Amino acid sequence: MEAETLAQHNARNVKLPFRHVFGYSTGQLVEGVVVHSCNVFLFFYLTAVCGLTSSLAGIALAMGLIVDAVLDPLIGSSSDNFRSRFGRRLPFMAFGLGPLAVALVMIFSLPTGLEDWSLFLWICLLSVTMRVSLSVFILPYMALGAELTENYEERSVLNAWRWGIGILGALVAIALGFGVFFEGENGLENREAYTSFGFTLAAVIVVGGLLAILTAYTTRSRQHQITESSSIFSVFSEVREVFNNASFRVIFGSALFFFIAIGVHTTLGLHGNKYFWSLTNEQIQWVTLSMFGGLVLGAPVAGPFLKFFEKRTVALVGMAGLLTAYGLPPSLRLLGLLPLTGNELAIALATATLTGGIMISAAAIAFGSMMADAADEHEYLFGSRREGLFFAGWMFAMKAAMGVGALISGFALDLIGFDAPEPGSGEVIAQTAAVVQQLGLIYGPGCALVGFIGLAATFWYRLDRQRHAEVMVDLRTRRG
Repeated sequence: MEAETLAQHNARNVKLPFRHVFGYSTGQLVEGVVVHSCNVFLFFYLTAVCGLTSSLAGIALAMGLIVDAVLDPLIGSSSDNFRSRFGRRLPFMAFGLGPLAVALVMIFSLPTGLEDWSLFLWICLLSVTMRVSLSVFILPYMALGAELTENYEERSVLNAWRWGIGILGALVAIALGFGVFFEGENGLENREAYTSFGFTLAAVIVVGGLLAILTAYTTRSRQHQITESSSIFSVFSEVREVFNNASFRVIFGSALFFFIAIGVHTTLGLHGNKYFWSLTNEQIQWVTLSMFGGLVLGAPVAGPFLKFFEKRTVALVGMAGLLTAYGLPPSLRLLGLLPLTGNELAIALATATLTGGIMISAAAIAFGSMMADAADEHEYLFGSRREGLFFAGWMFAMKAAMGVGALISGFALDLIGFDAPEPGSGEVIAQTAAVVQQLGLIYGPGCALVGFIGLAATFWYRLDRQRHAEVMVDLRTRRG
């Protein structure tokens, strides 16, 4: 139950100062750096560098995502119902940041000499620790953003800043990986370089996380407060309540299929670039960085579009753009219609990934703002604030789907007969033409087709600008 004072109600309707917009947005460095650096490098590190079989690597990474996804509703509900003089969100953010930084360093510093199963169990432990710690920080952090402002358009601005800073941090992390730590012809196979890389990433997320925690402390007057907490067992009834919201169900279903596609494509990204496209490490760097460049450029593009178009429209166009960038180039190659090689091929792929990055950036910003609007609608329909559970549901769908994507990728590589090198050998093993062709089919059009199911589900989202305005008029009347 919420204790809404007139001062708190008025505070959220005053324009959010830029220092708070920026301070809050730096917290996205935590997720941006961890998720994107792991998506790009971790599966390759485990299989091609440490020599773990692809299926075991896929299971280990999926284990972290799935355990985390199951715990997300509990974390979100606990944050929604927590009471302290620091607010509902700050204690969770502070508690999750330290273990996350430690786990990130350790998962990129795996010991040598372990047998497959010992290495597998160690990675499972680190994967679960890293993912759960990330959720303990990021779920309350994202819920906090929905509380800082209730203005329909200002939410899009806040989400654009949050997204842009997070992706900029991820871009820097990926650039450091390719350009500093893994530089050279066989730099990606240099096992020792991954440890220094992990320490650098940990330092970045600690700085960003601490700035966001400070902002959470200084914006306490804007945050919703509760007069009584629910028991831990109430999470089941709260989850059921959230799924009774049609807007939430649409976003959840869309995310589930869309992120399976992203999970497969990103997990197999380095394999696809190195073995299907036969790119050099330098060319892989520029193709990969083009995606992150697009993600950064998409943030300022999204703002004007979200002022003139409905959020659902921006999300749909963005999703379609990314899936086209995923599926079209490999399909053309498989059909013999893209004969480019060398730098010409790298430029073509970089252009496609840059465009895809811009499009999905706009879609992600729209989805984040849609989720905050749906939380307002939920209060209107059910009389309770469930920001934490809403974002937990979104993250559950994303992580479960990414876990399934990692699992599919691992088993797919084993199924097609992908030949991994011996642990620590640093060699690149040539694959047969059949393996390369099947890799391209899975990595390109296969995952794009799955993603289009998520795109189709988004058409059922009905909470537009006019409907949200009606909801907010009613809520302001109720709050007095």
